[in-house]
Amino acid sequence: MAKRKSERLPISLSRKFILSDETQFAIREAYKAARTNLIFSLASSERKMVVVTSCGPSEGKSTNCLNLAITMAETGASVLLIDCDMRKPVQHTLLRLDNKIGLSSVLGGIVHDISKAINRGVRTRLDVLTAGPIPPNPAELISGSIMDQLLDLASRHYDYVFIDTPPATVVTDALLFNSRTAGMIFVVKEGNTTHGGIHEALEKAKMTNGKVLGFLKVNCSAKGGKSGYGSYKYNYSYE
Repeated sequence: MAKRKSERLPISLSRKFILSDETQFAIREAYKAARTNLIFSLASSERKMVVVTSCGPSEGKSTNCLNLAITMAETGASVLLIDCDMRKPVQHTLLRLDNKIGLSSVLGGIVHDISKAINRGVRTRLDVLTAGPIPPNPAELISGSIMDQLLDLASRHYDYVFIDTPPATVVTDALLFNSRTAGMIFVVKEGNTTHGGIHEALEKAKMTNGKVLGFLKVNCSAKGGKSGYGSYKYNYSYE
Protein backbone atom coordinates (compact mmCIF):
# COMPACT_ATOMS: atom_id res chain seq x y z
CA MET A 1 0.00 0.00 0.00
CA ALA A 2 1.25 3.46 -0.79
CA LYS A 3 2.36 5.48 2.18
CA ARG A 4 0.64 8.80 2.72
CA LYS A 5 0.66 11.40 5.41
CA SER A 6 -1.69 10.30 8.20
CA GLU A 7 -4.48 12.77 8.83
CA ARG A 8 -7.30 12.55 11.34
CA LEU A 9 -10.73 13.27 9.89
CA PRO A 10 -12.66 16.10 11.56
CA ILE A 11 -15.22 14.71 14.00
CA SER A 12 -18.04 16.32 12.03
CA LEU A 13 -16.95 14.34 8.97
CA SER A 14 -16.35 11.13 10.92
CA ARG A 15 -19.95 11.27 12.18
CA LYS A 16 -21.12 10.97 8.57
CA PHE A 17 -19.65 7.47 8.45
CA ILE A 18 -21.51 6.20 11.51
CA LEU A 19 -24.16 3.68 10.48
CA SER A 20 -27.71 5.03 10.36
CA ASP A 21 -30.93 4.59 8.44
CA GLU A 22 -29.46 6.87 5.76
CA THR A 23 -26.36 4.72 5.22
CA GLN A 24 -26.08 3.28 1.72
CA PHE A 25 -27.23 -0.32 1.28
CA ALA A 26 -23.83 -1.55 0.05
CA ILE A 27 -22.10 -0.23 3.17
CA ARG A 28 -24.61 -1.80 5.53
CA GLU A 29 -24.30 -5.15 3.72
CA ALA A 30 -20.51 -5.02 3.95
CA TYR A 31 -20.75 -4.55 7.71
CA LYS A 32 -23.24 -7.41 7.94
CA ALA A 33 -20.75 -9.63 6.12
CA ALA A 34 -18.08 -8.57 8.61
CA ARG A 35 -20.47 -9.31 11.46
CA THR A 36 -21.21 -12.80 10.14
CA ASN A 37 -17.51 -13.63 9.90
CA LEU A 38 -16.91 -12.25 13.36
CA ILE A 39 -19.75 -14.27 14.89
CA PHE A 40 -18.30 -17.45 13.41
CA SER A 41 -14.77 -16.62 14.55
CA LEU A 42 -16.03 -16.02 18.11
CA ALA A 43 -18.25 -19.10 18.24
CA SER A 44 -15.81 -21.13 20.35
CA SER A 45 -14.70 -18.24 22.58
CA GLU A 46 -15.96 -18.17 26.14
CA ARG A 47 -15.56 -14.40 26.27
CA LYS A 48 -16.97 -12.67 23.23
CA MET A 49 -14.81 -9.61 23.72
CA VAL A 50 -13.00 -8.02 20.79
CA VAL A 51 -10.26 -5.41 20.71
CA VAL A 52 -10.48 -3.07 17.72
CA THR A 53 -7.18 -1.34 16.97
CA SER A 54 -5.06 -0.22 14.05
CA CYS A 55 -1.47 -0.34 12.86
CA GLY A 56 -1.08 3.41 13.09
CA PRO A 57 -2.97 6.60 13.91
CA SER A 58 -5.84 8.10 11.91
CA GLU A 59 -6.90 4.88 10.20
CA GLY A 60 -10.54 4.93 11.28
CA LYS A 61 -10.44 2.37 14.09
CA SER A 62 -12.78 4.28 16.44
CA THR A 63 -15.50 4.89 13.84
CA ASN A 64 -15.29 1.30 12.66
CA CYS A 65 -15.30 -0.08 16.19
CA LEU A 66 -18.54 1.83 16.75
CA ASN A 67 -20.03 0.58 13.48
CA LEU A 68 -19.17 -3.03 14.30
CA ALA A 69 -20.84 -2.62 17.69
CA ILE A 70 -23.93 -1.07 16.10
CA THR A 71 -24.13 -3.86 13.52
CA MET A 72 -23.81 -6.55 16.18
CA ALA A 73 -26.52 -4.90 18.32
CA GLU A 74 -28.87 -4.99 15.33
CA THR A 75 -28.98 -8.80 15.67
CA GLY A 76 -30.71 -8.38 19.04
CA ALA A 77 -27.55 -9.13 21.01
CA SER A 78 -26.71 -6.92 23.97
CA VAL A 79 -23.50 -5.02 23.22
CA LEU A 80 -21.14 -2.84 25.24
CA LEU A 81 -18.60 -0.56 23.60
CA ILE A 82 -15.70 0.50 25.84
CA ASP A 83 -13.59 3.45 24.76
CA CYS A 84 -10.23 2.31 26.07
CA ASP A 85 -8.30 4.91 24.13
CA MET A 86 -7.68 7.04 27.19
CA ARG A 87 -4.98 8.97 25.32
CA LYS A 88 -7.04 10.39 22.44
CA PRO A 89 -10.65 9.33 23.09
CA VAL A 90 -13.28 10.15 20.48
CA GLN A 91 -16.30 7.89 21.08
CA HIS A 92 -17.96 10.43 23.36
CA THR A 93 -17.52 13.11 20.69
CA LEU A 94 -18.76 10.87 17.88
CA LEU A 95 -21.87 10.03 19.90
CA ARG A 96 -22.25 13.41 21.63
CA LEU A 97 -22.01 11.88 25.10
CA ASP A 98 -20.92 13.43 28.38
CA ASN A 99 -17.37 12.34 29.23
CA LYS A 100 -17.01 13.80 32.72
CA ILE A 101 -16.97 10.27 34.10
CA GLY A 102 -16.00 7.13 32.23
CA LEU A 103 -13.50 4.29 32.13
CA SER A 104 -10.68 6.27 33.74
CA SER A 105 -13.03 7.24 36.58
CA VAL A 106 -13.79 3.58 37.26
CA LEU A 107 -10.22 2.33 36.92
CA GLY A 108 -8.91 5.20 39.04
CA GLY A 109 -11.30 4.38 41.87
CA ILE A 110 -13.20 7.64 41.57
CA VAL A 111 -16.44 5.88 40.60
CA HIS A 112 -17.05 2.56 42.36
CA ASP A 113 -20.39 1.73 40.76
CA ILE A 114 -19.61 0.89 37.12
CA SER A 115 -23.27 1.19 36.15
CA LYS A 116 -23.14 4.91 36.90
CA ALA A 117 -20.47 5.41 34.26
CA ILE A 118 -22.20 3.48 31.47
CA ASN A 119 -24.36 5.31 28.93
CA ARG A 120 -27.33 3.04 28.34
CA GLY A 121 -29.40 2.79 25.18
CA VAL A 122 -27.10 4.90 23.01
CA ARG A 123 -28.49 2.78 20.19
CA THR A 124 -30.95 -0.09 20.48
CA ARG A 125 -29.24 -2.82 22.54
CA LEU A 126 -25.99 -0.81 22.59
CA ASP A 127 -24.45 0.68 25.74
CA VAL A 128 -21.26 2.75 25.77
CA LEU A 129 -18.61 3.32 28.42
CA THR A 130 -16.70 6.45 27.40
CA ALA A 131 -13.01 6.91 28.20
CA GLY A 132 -13.52 9.57 30.85
CA PRO A 133 -10.99 12.29 31.71
CA ILE A 134 -7.53 11.58 30.28
CA PRO A 135 -5.37 10.03 33.04
CA PRO A 136 -1.57 10.28 33.36
CA ASN A 137 -1.11 6.50 33.40
CA PRO A 138 -3.44 4.71 30.92
CA ALA A 139 -1.35 1.53 30.56
CA GLU A 140 -1.09 1.06 34.31
CA LEU A 141 -4.84 1.48 34.73
CA ILE A 142 -5.56 -1.00 31.93
CA SER A 143 -3.24 -3.63 33.40
CA GLY A 144 -4.72 -3.33 36.90
CA SER A 145 -7.12 -5.62 38.74
CA ILE A 146 -10.07 -3.22 38.45
CA MET A 147 -9.94 -3.66 34.67
CA ASP A 148 -10.16 -7.42 35.18
CA GLN A 149 -13.21 -6.95 37.40
CA LEU A 150 -14.83 -4.65 34.84
CA LEU A 151 -14.31 -7.17 32.03
CA ASP A 152 -15.65 -10.00 34.19
CA LEU A 153 -18.77 -7.97 34.90
CA ALA A 154 -19.19 -7.01 31.25
CA SER A 155 -18.86 -10.61 30.09
CA ARG A 156 -21.69 -11.63 32.42
CA HIS A 157 -24.07 -8.84 31.39
CA TYR A 158 -23.42 -8.44 27.66
CA ASP A 159 -23.38 -10.83 24.73
CA TYR A 160 -20.56 -8.94 23.00
CA VAL A 161 -18.03 -6.34 24.12
CA PHE A 162 -16.06 -4.15 21.70
CA ILE A 163 -12.95 -2.39 23.04
CA ASP A 164 -11.58 0.64 21.20
CA THR A 165 -7.83 0.96 21.88
CA PRO A 166 -4.96 3.14 20.66
CA PRO A 167 -2.93 1.90 17.66
CA ALA A 168 -0.98 -1.25 18.49
CA THR A 169 2.30 0.00 17.05
CA VAL A 170 2.25 3.28 18.98
CA VAL A 171 1.59 2.14 22.58
CA THR A 172 1.07 -1.20 24.33
CA ASP A 173 -2.54 -0.65 25.46
CA ALA A 174 -4.16 -2.94 22.87
CA LEU A 175 -1.71 -5.76 23.61
CA LEU A 176 -2.56 -5.68 27.32
CA PHE A 177 -5.91 -7.31 26.48
CA ASN A 178 -4.41 -10.38 24.78
CA SER A 179 -5.07 -12.77 27.66
CA ARG A 180 -8.40 -11.17 28.55
CA THR A 181 -10.29 -11.17 25.25
CA ALA A 182 -11.07 -13.40 22.28
CA GLY A 183 -8.70 -11.46 20.04
CA MET A 184 -8.15 -8.30 18.07
CA ILE A 185 -9.28 -6.80 14.78
CA PHE A 186 -6.95 -4.46 12.90
CA VAL A 187 -8.48 -1.61 10.91
CA VAL A 188 -6.30 -0.95 7.84
CA LYS A 189 -6.82 2.05 5.60
CA GLU A 190 -5.99 1.84 1.93
CA GLY A 191 -3.55 4.53 0.88
CA ASN A 192 -2.50 5.08 4.50
CA THR A 193 -1.57 1.82 6.23
CA THR A 194 1.79 0.47 5.07
CA HIS A 195 2.90 -3.14 4.72
CA GLY A 196 5.63 -2.31 7.22
CA GLY A 197 3.05 -1.10 9.70
CA ILE A 198 1.01 -4.28 9.31
CA HIS A 199 4.12 -6.43 9.73
CA GLU A 200 5.14 -4.54 12.88
CA ALA A 201 1.65 -4.86 14.37
CA LEU A 202 1.48 -8.59 13.66
CA GLU A 203 4.95 -9.13 15.13
CA LYS A 204 3.96 -7.34 18.32
CA ALA A 205 0.76 -9.38 18.53
CA LYS A 206 2.76 -12.58 18.05
CA MET A 207 5.36 -11.66 20.67
CA THR A 208 2.62 -11.05 23.24
CA ASN A 209 0.62 -14.18 22.34
CA GLY A 210 -2.18 -12.14 20.84
CA LYS A 211 -4.80 -13.64 18.57
CA VAL A 212 -5.56 -11.67 15.42
CA LEU A 213 -9.15 -12.30 14.38
CA GLY A 214 -8.84 -10.40 11.14
CA PHE A 215 -8.53 -7.13 9.27
CA LEU A 216 -11.17 -4.55 8.48
CA LYS A 217 -10.07 -2.75 5.32
CA VAL A 218 -11.44 0.73 4.74
CA ASN A 219 -11.19 3.55 2.22
CA CYS A 220 -11.43 1.17 -0.74
CA SER A 221 -13.10 1.92 -4.03
CA ALA A 222 -16.12 -0.30 -4.52
CA LYS A 223 -15.91 -2.68 -7.47
CA GLY A 224 -18.37 -2.14 -10.27
CA GLY A 225 -18.91 1.56 -9.67
CA LYS A 226 -19.44 4.05 -6.91
CA SER A 227 -21.13 2.97 -3.73
CA GLY A 228 -22.69 6.37 -3.13
CA TYR A 229 -20.77 6.66 0.14
CA GLY A 230 -17.67 8.48 -0.95
CA SER A 231 -14.72 6.18 -1.52
CA TYR A 232 -15.48 4.05 1.50
CA LYS A 233 -16.06 0.34 1.31
CA TYR A 234 -15.72 -2.10 4.18
CA ASN A 235 -14.33 -5.58 3.83
CA TYR A 236 -13.55 -8.11 6.53
CA SER A 237 -11.36 -11.17 6.49
CA TYR A 238 -10.35 -13.39 9.35
CA GLU A 239 -7.69 -15.94 10.15
